[in-house]
Amino acid sequence: MANIQKAHPQNVQGPLFVDTTCIDCATCFHLAPEIFQELDGKSVVKGQPHGPKEWLLAKRAILSCPTSSIGVSVAPQEFNNLGSGLPFEISEGVFYCGYTSPHSFGASSYLIVRSSGNVLVDSPRFNSQLAQKIEALGGIRYMFLTHQDDVADHKKFHSFFNCKRIIHSDEVNSDTQDCEIQLIGSETVHFASDLKIIMTPGHTKGHMNLIYRGKFLFTGDHLFVDPDLGQLRASKSYCWYSWVEQVKSLEKLAQEKFEWILPGHGGWGYFGVEDSHYKINELVTGLKGQQ
Repeated sequence: MANIQKAHPQNVQGPLFVDTTCIDCATCFHLAPEIFQELDGKSVVKGQPHGPKEWLLAKRAILSCPTSSIGVSVAPQEFNNLGSGLPFEISEGVFYCGYTSPHSFGASSYLIVRSSGNVLVDSPRFNSQLAQKIEALGGIRYMFLTHQDDVADHKKFHSFFNCKRIIHSDEVNSDTQDCEIQLIGSETVHFASDLKIIMTPGHTKGHMNLIYRGKFLFTGDHLFVDPDLGQLRASKSYCWYSWVEQVKSLEKLAQEKFEWILPGHGGWGYFGVEDSHYKINELVTGLKGQQ
């Protein structure tokens, strides 16, 4: 639980607050940019919520914070009457799960609802209410793990849903050695008619991306969206395997078709096919110029 005694001094006065245990994972201000902002490496409340719509955004942020650093000193009745609002649909059966985990530094997880079996992309923190909501949406057939950093509570979700976990063999460790589907090599895998797995080594050796229906690209820690500039970014500072390979993987990704970009960290964005290709090629050109 958030501690009002540790409330950040830069919070705007009011019942909603962020305490100083915040790890700056960016979850809250991407979910509710009208309410939260980043300030000197911490999140703070920049505007108190008003009305049920804004309080719902605040509640999503509270439940999604990996370190429970967001709280309400005196909860208004409209806040108490709200449900969790999680998971919520981004577009066309693709849902944001929330309930991020400290074990993955607050990485986002997504649920793809499809008639041939739902897919959970990376693992959130296990929560019984979230599990019940996912069950009501059809459960989980597969759990796609982009890389070893964002596996969080994969074992608990596997136990609850009896889903098959997909991971690259180069990402397997003692925690994930029991994953049912362990892919090898660097070739693209057409896993189903609507699911394509792209091998994107760089951030880690066996990092993978997933494309759903040629429209939704799930990037893990390979690629993220800069919401302020509407541009795409890749992080050399948080590249654990090979920056050269990561740039090559971005080049390969630029050959694929997608419209949405849904990263493990930061906000997601819709760009359309042409703009997605343009922005990735622009990113690659800039990165190559720095090498």
